[in-house]
Amino acid sequence: MTGGRARLPAAARRAGIIEAADAEFAANGLAGTRLEAIAGRAGISHPRIVQMFGTKQKLFLEVVHAAYDRIEAAFDGAEPTLVALGTAYVRLLRRDRTVGQVVLQGYAAAADETVREAVRQRHLGLMEAVARLTGADALQVRTFFATGLVQTISGALELPGRRADTAWSAWILELADPEPHENRGGGLASGSAG
Repeated sequence: MTGGRARLPAAARRAGIIEAADAEFAANGLAGTRLEAIAGRAGISHPRIVQMFGTKQKLFLEVVHAAYDRIEAAFDGAEPTLVALGTAYVRLLRRDRTVGQVVLQGYAAAADETVREAVRQRHLGLMEAVARLTGADALQVRTFFATGLVQTISGALELPGRRADTAWSAWILELADPEPHENRGGGLASGSAG
């Protein structure tokens, strides 16, 4: 037996790097994050990260994809209405602060063509998932994402009175939500909130 540290299985080592990268990229973005900082946080050598992921950009995209995967999982576990998906998203943001920050960092890095295309595809995929799950039309989906952006920014900035933003978002989504279960053809629900 040697006196060195026990070697982690490759999957555990990879997960540890992704977790460290998630925290660093959420805080500092693609341009501001150093691989050495990720390596230090993960307790691994910088060359090992390069060996496993190739480039900082590729690692950043892994982290962005993981954030979108967590959002999709939250949506899949919610009742199929805009309001319920919105509530699931807000809960996710409160439970896992890096999700919203990583999404915002993905938008901020969109000047990089490769990042822009990857984020674009994930964003469009999420929009399609919301439409499929809820039966919402294009305008309702845009409204959903607009209120989601307010929630993301409120959480990232730790704005006081976030609950007011949440109440406003729920009110907007109630107005935009398609009729539940019976009519999944899209279109705004008839009637007024009264």
